[in-house]
Amino acid sequence: MNKKLKNKLLNKDDTLFGLLLPYKQNNTYIRVLINEDEGDIIVSLTENPKFWDNIPSEITSSFRSMKRLEIAAEKMFIKYILPEQLIKTAGAAAGINLSMDKLKIENMLNEKGYYLIKTSTRYLNRVLSSIKKLLNLSASKKFEIIEKCISKEQGQ
Repeated sequence: MNKKLKNKLLNKDDTLFGLLLPYKQNNTYIRVLINEDEGDIIVSLTENPKFWDNIPSEITSSFRSMKRLEIAAEKMFIKYILPEQLIKTAGAAAGINLSMDKLKIENMLNEKGYYLIKTSTRYLNRVLSSIKKLLNLSASKKFEIIEKCISKEQGQ
């Protein structure tokens, strides 16, 4: 092996992505469900897509999942951040730019692994733009979220 490459691998990586590396397994997967007939949107957050099956079918049966192209998003997950961390730092609305009286929240992260935010399709553009902002968080902002969560945990 090349000596320079070996030294690089042995040295601690103090770059931002090197600092984020221990959190590589953490992800927040986002799914947007819409029901045009009833005029409702559900934003689902989970750390693993298998938990989408835990959402009761009576909640989602009349909804259809929006595609990435409809949302105009390249990906539908936030790397390095868990849903709990996102909610702790961005609030119960998880960064969605709406007042709490316009949202219905179902937090089942601890029991079943999902977090639902329900609102009216009247706010579809605001919800989608908020989701796009979350999906496109910079690495420095992600590290800031992780630091805040770590400092809150150590403070308790």
